[in-house]
Amino acid sequence: TRPWTMMNSSPPHRRRNGPPNPYDNPSSDSWKARIFLIAACVWPLIILIFFTATPNAHVNDGVDGEKQVVHPGLNLRKMLDRVDVMGYGPTHPRVAVVVVGEDAPNVEKSVKSVFGNIDMARLFMISVVMDGVESDPGLEARLAEMNAGSVPHWHGLTKDKHSNGDGGDDPHGQNVNVVFNKNKQGIAASRSDAVDFISMLSKRHEMKGIKSPEEDLILLFLKSGVELEDRSWLGAITSALIVPPPILGVGESDLAEDQTVAMKLANAVSFGMAGAKSDMAASFDYTFTYKEETPNSRYMAMSNGESYPSPVLSGEAMGMRLQTFVGLPSHDPEMFSEWEANLDLSLNLWLCADGIDMLTDAIVKASETRIEAPRLSALQAARFAAAWMSETDSDKVYEAWRKQDRQMTTTVWHKFLSDARLKPTYTPGLQNRCRSFTWYAHEINMSLDGREVDEEAAKQPYTDENPDVSIQRKLQDEAVKAGGDEGNKLPGEAPGISVEKADDSDNAPPPRSDPKMPHKPLDSTRAELVGRAQPIDITFEDVSGGHKDHPHLGAKDESGNLGYIHDETALRENPPAYEFDNLENACNNHDSHYKMLTEKVKVKAPQNPKSKIFCLVYTIDSGHKNIPPIRETWGQRCDGFMVGSNMTDASIGAVNIVHEGPEEYNNIWQKVRSMWAYIYDNYYEKYDWFHIGGDDLYMIVDNLRSYVDSEEIQVAQNGGMYLPTGDEKDQTPLFLGRRFAYGGNMDDIFNSGGSGYTMNKAALKTLVVKGMPGMFPHAHTFSEDTMVARILRKFGVFPYDTKDEDGGERYMPFMPGHHLGYRPPPACVPDPLAKDCKDWYPKYSIDIKYGMDHCAEQSVAFHYVKDNSMKRLHALLYNKCPSAPQ
Repeated sequence: TRPWTMMNSSPPHRRRNGPPNPYDNPSSDSWKARIFLIAACVWPLIILIFFTATPNAHVNDGVDGEKQVVHPGLNLRKMLDRVDVMGYGPTHPRVAVVVVGEDAPNVEKSVKSVFGNIDMARLFMISVVMDGVESDPGLEARLAEMNAGSVPHWHGLTKDKHSNGDGGDDPHGQNVNVVFNKNKQGIAASRSDAVDFISMLSKRHEMKGIKSPEEDLILLFLKSGVELEDRSWLGAITSALIVPPPILGVGESDLAEDQTVAMKLANAVSFGMAGAKSDMAASFDYTFTYKEETPNSRYMAMSNGESYPSPVLSGEAMGMRLQTFVGLPSHDPEMFSEWEANLDLSLNLWLCADGIDMLTDAIVKASETRIEAPRLSALQAARFAAAWMSETDSDKVYEAWRKQDRQMTTTVWHKFLSDARLKPTYTPGLQNRCRSFTWYAHEINMSLDGREVDEEAAKQPYTDENPDVSIQRKLQDEAVKAGGDEGNKLPGEAPGISVEKADDSDNAPPPRSDPKMPHKPLDSTRAELVGRAQPIDITFEDVSGGHKDHPHLGAKDESGNLGYIHDETALRENPPAYEFDNLENACNNHDSHYKMLTEKVKVKAPQNPKSKIFCLVYTIDSGHKNIPPIRETWGQRCDGFMVGSNMTDASIGAVNIVHEGPEEYNNIWQKVRSMWAYIYDNYYEKYDWFHIGGDDLYMIVDNLRSYVDSEEIQVAQNGGMYLPTGDEKDQTPLFLGRRFAYGGNMDDIFNSGGSGYTMNKAALKTLVVKGMPGMFPHAHTFSEDTMVARILRKFGVFPYDTKDEDGGERYMPFMPGHHLGYRPPPACVPDPLAKDCKDWYPKYSIDIKYGMDHCAEQSVAFHYVKDNSMKRLHALLYNKCPSAPQ
């Protein structure tokens, strides 16, 4: 009987006539009991009337600013609506349970415990996700029987069980929904799918008027195989997540304006484990390894006796309001394992919501005990560091991993961070939108703050819940590929992986003798650029189509016949002599060009060259006069050399490349497109690097060779972590040159065609095989450099930052002296994108220096160099002047 029914009943009256009322006998126990019951039911109404009659009033602003006097007397119906004495509503919302698993018996065990330990009036839905299971009709049937009442369950205070699962006199409706995922997608994605279904069903109920919008469902995530121990959890989780409004108006001024709705907390709760210590809190260290520790005095000072703060969700059972979960800023579906998903959820709750409480009187039990503490791989740890941490906190994670894995380097770590930020599921800006991880370490997970890595944890063998393998395993695999020891394997051990023997040196860190590790890792900017591109198989792939169409028609010989194959080694094997009649005068002219080339730029040829370089120049027949100076100077230093033209002349290495459209300046793109196709079809397998530029280009080929042979570039084209062994089939595309931002737009960066640009095999194959068939096949434009950049960008290949350690540029768009004397106009300083800045050069340039600092010591290329200027630059650089500086 509801209280208001008793309140509205008329009390019994003594009758004047008629037979005596048996209740009039004061000695009757029945009479005493009834009097006591009436008093117990009536006294709250008397108290209520007293408060309602209280004359205190307050003044509110009425319509149009008119003052209104409002008495705090309560409407009886409104007051009763605030408290759900029975059933469900805003203060006693229903519970939606989520169970994710792949083992049917464990899932059934968890679902059965829910039915056995909840009032059916408070159960909204049990959403089961069978992850990695195609179908199981038997499981569906058994869960349907449970839902129909085949297992003991509760209706209020009444325990019930329906025979044969027929629903009895109180059919339950459909409270269980099962989803089968044939392809396993992991815990986080499965939970999100279940919550999406619950949210959709909740909105549908609201639209039909069978659910109040004020009822914010409670989500209970129950690990598969975990069972609720008793019914006490329901009251504990409700009081932890929902604060009822005051019944009698006490403290109304401190609460929300609408006092008919319960106050909802944006926190979450974690359940305790039966048999475990009741005073333990879950946490983790900087390697993100799960640990349990006794709450310190600071935790207990924040305890209310029924719960205390927990740095992380333990994972067996955890609850929160539906809207709390939906409102969290980061839902990464790639959190595959239970620990990953719980850790991500925990950081969301602490940094962006109201945190986590460990309930002392909500207990679950599990048939399987945790054998070892869950942990992450370094790659997974980097994902959390990239999303939630500042650089300082991220460095602490790196140092922690460095102590466990001596092969971990900053190169590897920055590559992992870069990969994490480039994932489509990465949520940017969390560090600005939420509390800092530094705050979390100092205030919540206090064992992290200023703490060194647990040395005992560092000694534990590495295990991983996910397909990712440890850094140590990766390095061992790489070492074997490089010719590592294949002997001394244990029985049944996979080839290529050596197992350490159990001896006194078991825990000694491996020596730093791996030849594949660079002396200096890539910086974060370059590592990120490299990380955007996917390595590709550099095996040659014939895409010529029989040379029947553009851009693979090929070249014509001097007679105009198709099928001509140029001898690209002719210049190197038979180089012309260097001749310069005006050499002495040119060398004695100590102008700005002389100053830059004698005081700053140096030639550095590698002692043991590794890479073979193909040099490609484009021109037309009228520009053939510009080719002899190239052949006498830098051209002969290339391993392969060719001039793309509209006329074949074997004496200067010019080749008539057939292309779509006319031979004109505004169609250079089609010319260069066919040149690259010709190079790929005929020379791809013989060379490592390919450089293209115009006939006014001067290259310091020796510096280019030293640069592409450097550890930096070798590491970059090998993915950004390790030096190549020489037998790799995959390679990361690299696109080298002078970076320009088109119109100052940093989202539209290309390599300037003036000084030319350099591609490795992977980049050339990406351009010709992947890009050119479908991108700009019939475009007619002069800006071939921007077209190439746009195609490569489509595949994640961005212009690499080719500056040296001092910020000097290697590829110059002008002559040396121009860069020595150039200064931006005042209107372009400090903002080159200002409206009054009319100079294109500072607009397009990216973080350049001026004067002597502009050019790198090992510069690679200069533009606008022709005729005698080319011979003069060559003389100054290669000590051909009569009195050359030593």
